[in-house]
Amino acid sequence: MKYDVFLLISLLFLTACGGEEPSTYQVPKQTVANAPVQTMGSAADNQAVQAAHAARAPAAAGFTSKLPEGWSEVSSSSAMRKASYSIEGTSIDFYLISLSMGDVPSNVNRWRGQVGLPPVSPEVIAQGLVAFQAGGHAVNYIEIYNEEGGKGIIAAIVDLAPQYWYFTAKGSVDELKNHAADLRAFLESIQFDGHNHS
Repeated sequence: MKYDVFLLISLLFLTACGGEEPSTYQVPKQTVANAPVQTMGSAADNQAVQAAHAARAPAAAGFTSKLPEGWSEVSSSSAMRKASYSIEGTSIDFYLISLSMGDVPSNVNRWRGQVGLPPVSPEVIAQGLVAFQAGGHAVNYIEIYNEEGGKGIIAAIVDLAPQYWYFTAKGSVDELKNHAADLRAFLESIQFDGHNHS
């Protein structure tokens, strides 16, 4: 008797389901982390909100700074780099590393060699250095251009003794000259986490 009842229920189930087509469903895509902020309002309002979110570089590297228009932080290609930046429309490689040495002449001559220029004396190097403050810390800033070779480096050494931070932008002479003002403004706007004295 129990077997007959089970068989009858099974037949009824198969009969009821036999003529239906399989159902398909649309599953919404997952929201991507760090996707652009969506806001209600006009396009101008939305752009203003986006600009506010991008106004400062994130503090993951131990500092914040105002990002010029067209800049973005990108994943570093080297474990030595504390931060790397992409500058829209250029091939400039701009990054930050931290070392325990802050010898300016040696570093400047090393950078000169990287763009095909010979070493020069500390006195000549001193003539090309620009000193300013970032977050209350001394910065030595220099622009190195090999006009003949077409390559250049803009670099800054920030004194956070016992560590020294090296911001280095490498690229073509033309691109670096066109973005030198933004690079300088970026450096001057830096505020260091737990290190500011301004």
